[in-house]
Amino acid sequence: MPKISTASAPSPPHSSSSASSSYPFPCPYSNSQYPYHPPSPTPLDYEPISQYDEFKIGTQKFVYKLPDHAKQYVRSLFPIAHWLPNYNRDWFWGDLIAGLTVGVVVVPQALAYAKLASLPVQYGLYTSFIGVILYCLFATSKDVTIGPTAVISQLVAQTIAAYNVGGKHEPIAMALTMSFIAGLLQIGVGMFRLGILVDFIPAPVIAGFTTGASIQITIGQIPGLLGITGVNTNEATYKVLGAALSRLKETKLDAAFGFSALFILVTMKEGTLFLQKRGHTWAKWVGLSRNAAVILVMVLISYLINKDRTTPAVRIVGTVPKGMLAPKVPDLSIVKDAFMPAVTAMILGILEHIAVVKSFGRLNGYRADPNQELVALGLTNFLGSFFGGYPATGSFTRSAIKSQSGVRTPMAGWWTALLVILAMFVLTPLFYYVPSAVLSAIIMSAIADLVARPALVKQLWEIEFIDLFSFVLALVITFFFSIEIAIYVSVAFAVLVLLYRLARPSFAVLERTPGGYWVNTKYHKLREDSSPPPPGVLVVRLEESLTYPNSNYLADKVRDVIVARTAFGGKTGKAGDRLWCDVADEKKREKEKKRLDKKARREHAEISADGDVGDWDDQKGKVNLVPLRTLILDFSAVNGLDSTGVQMLVDLRRDVESYAGQPVDFRFANVSRKNERILIWFLKTTAKGKSVRGDVAPVVPPPVQEMQEAQKYHGAGGGEADEQGLVVKVEGGKKERKSADGRSTKPVRPSIELMNVDLESGAGVGEEGGPRVEKVDPGAGGSNGSLEEGSLRAESQELYDVMQFFHKSVDEAVWFSCQGKM
Repeated sequence: MPKISTASAPSPPHSSSSASSSYPFPCPYSNSQYPYHPPSPTPLDYEPISQYDEFKIGTQKFVYKLPDHAKQYVRSLFPIAHWLPNYNRDWFWGDLIAGLTVGVVVVPQALAYAKLASLPVQYGLYTSFIGVILYCLFATSKDVTIGPTAVISQLVAQTIAAYNVGGKHEPIAMALTMSFIAGLLQIGVGMFRLGILVDFIPAPVIAGFTTGASIQITIGQIPGLLGITGVNTNEATYKVLGAALSRLKETKLDAAFGFSALFILVTMKEGTLFLQKRGHTWAKWVGLSRNAAVILVMVLISYLINKDRTTPAVRIVGTVPKGMLAPKVPDLSIVKDAFMPAVTAMILGILEHIAVVKSFGRLNGYRADPNQELVALGLTNFLGSFFGGYPATGSFTRSAIKSQSGVRTPMAGWWTALLVILAMFVLTPLFYYVPSAVLSAIIMSAIADLVARPALVKQLWEIEFIDLFSFVLALVITFFFSIEIAIYVSVAFAVLVLLYRLARPSFAVLERTPGGYWVNTKYHKLREDSSPPPPGVLVVRLEESLTYPNSNYLADKVRDVIVARTAFGGKTGKAGDRLWCDVADEKKREKEKKRLDKKARREHAEISADGDVGDWDDQKGKVNLVPLRTLILDFSAVNGLDSTGVQMLVDLRRDVESYAGQPVDFRFANVSRKNERILIWFLKTTAKGKSVRGDVAPVVPPPVQEMQEAQKYHGAGGGEADEQGLVVKVEGGKKERKSADGRSTKPVRPSIELMNVDLESGAGVGEEGGPRVEKVDPGAGGSNGSLEEGSLRAESQELYDVMQFFHKSVDEAVWFSCQGKM
């Protein structure tokens, strides 16, 4: 049987005899207090395949399955087709109760939000009707109710005020065109599965401008609540507040209606919550119907006061047209002016909607599809614009009511639509006497839940200051400017923070604690009890993917650490040939040397307390920095590695070896499977000065047993039948399985037990105590000649040499780097 070559390297330690007397601290890799018996480097266990072949196979597979993917995609656009065939009586009753309950809330809120948007109140009903009836056809969330919301209504009002100077555009036309454009954009984002973009906007930013918008809306409703006229509520919040306070003397009878309604709403809300906690289930339904109850009571009072008056004593809604609008294409001539506000409405609608969808999906134990939800939202806004709907999105308040009412499927929206259309055709005479101050009270009551709680601010402060700053930035800009500006500025800031964190990641120099943990020396409390690696060995951890935005930064950090903690071993040359930055490098080395000296003195004092070991000077324990010989890179946090990152490693190795004046081992610990093939290429390239293979591929060093089996079959001159009746044949180092009838099957690797090889003696023991392997006889070969066998052995030897620099842990990497060099 031919013998297979293995690399030569030191064997694992089995005692503490290898400790070096020149090392001033107890070495955890040789001290019996920290025994460590690392295995030999573990070969990769997957098939070699080039990146080109991998791309080719992936493309072929995608094209082959494209018809199936297309069918699945079209089917996913209509989720109702999946659950409607299973609709049953229990679902029906749950949807009926939830839908009617939400309908009672939707009607008064629709009137109020249309007023907030500076539109006739009936447009709130149009928007609500279209939202609930269309959404259920495309929805993947059973709890969400689409319709007008406070924040988007405020955005529409600000847009109308900005573009209607001198009667440039009709308010209704602007609102409907915004819905048309926003809907198209949302459909595009959803159909192209770009919902991932929402993940780039952090929750603190959303909470910030939502809170700012809530404060802005509340202050903007003060003039309406008091009956004060002549205040532009679409200006900056502080201006609206100042104008309202300056006109308090103009307060009218409307204030009695407004404050009474607000008091009743707040009292009913808090009172019913208190009763629910006491176990009174009926209080839940009373609390849910509080808006409708307040409107009915206030309409009755308003009717009694104003029925015989030619001029109403308080401001009322007035005449509301009955029924639906005839379908009509929005005014596309104003697309240019409406586009940017529509983009803002699109972003705001997506953020609100996805937040609602995820919240209630998590609360009720199901997962909605964010991309399909964007398609549903976009279709609702796009088609709604033809029927009088302005931009809408998912509502937290109405969705919470729907969830609490026991909704079972999205079909509940149709029952809500039934109540809305009933209101449009039957209750419009009743809406005539609704006081405007009561609608302001309903708005102020509804948005109270959108204001961030103090607990959230405290949480942001304790977790991450930059999150708190993002929250405050969005809130302040909303308060002093507008929702549109706040969204753009806060989102831009969030993206900049994300890019900065990617380009300037954390970087750790590791030392070992007595407990065997490798810790970041940046934290001084941990540093006090840690031990640095042996002289000439550095352990660093890259705490982010190594890609083009951060590769230069991380390379500079590694160079700085090497300069500070190791001695210069390169050629100095004449004084005139030295670099101008050598002085700074000397200062770094002196600073690090003082730190190590201080630590060594402290540890010597601790040892002296237990016995007489002499004075410090007698021990000659001062630390002398030595040139670097091994750099260990902990890749446990490195998920991605691109070509720029690999080039950084190549340049870094050249610079490091020039500085050290000797070859430096680069060892890698905790490398993910995805990055192994790239690092193999790096090690082979830098070791020989050129790439051994032409492609960057996940090359696999065959295990010793597999090479034995391959040589055995190859030497047999045609192959032997295995246990399954298949013939294994080796051609050019590759194995091919053939069935008994001669037909080829896919190339495979036999499932063979991996071995731990004693790299010093050339022998190995199987994981389960298997046979030992003898050293190779280079002249041995099979009957078919030795050329292919020799190339197989050479490739395996070369790759196995490379794989010695991959380790499962930092401890293993440090131990292998210490052998024979201490």
